[in-house]
Amino acid sequence: MTEVYNFLLQFHSGWAYLVLILTIITLLAAVYHFATKKPLHRNIRKVFFYTVLSFHIQFLIGLVMYILSPKIQAIWESGEAMSNKASRLLAVEHPAMMFTAVILITIANAKLKKSETVAVSPLIFLILALVCFYMIPWTQWMA
Repeated sequence: MTEVYNFLLQFHSGWAYLVLILTIITLLAAVYHFATKKPLHRNIRKVFFYTVLSFHIQFLIGLVMYILSPKIQAIWESGEAMSNKASRLLAVEHPAMMFTAVILITIANAKLKKSETVAVSPLIFLILALVCFYMIPWTQWMA
């Protein structure tokens, strides 16, 4: 089981780079198309789709990791999930905010599919990007 968990941990960490890069590209494209009111090109729509897809894959891997993680199980068993800041980030805040981010980006993409231009304010992408950057456990990811 630890081999599977370690593989998922490495995959989740590596895939996060792709998610971050696609989020930045999507944010820049949304801001550009919102500001210029230019119609969305088919390739831009594909970038938006792949960003959403990468978020969903990252979330599903994270969900499996959350269930299998000995660290998360230990946090919940010890009762320190809400009393310790680092434990709360891993056990509650990170999963909840990433779930919220997946919902927001899915809604934003659905709205973008229905319009020729970026009618939805790119603010939703900016908030999404900021939430993701803020809720990443950087100290553990970069360790």
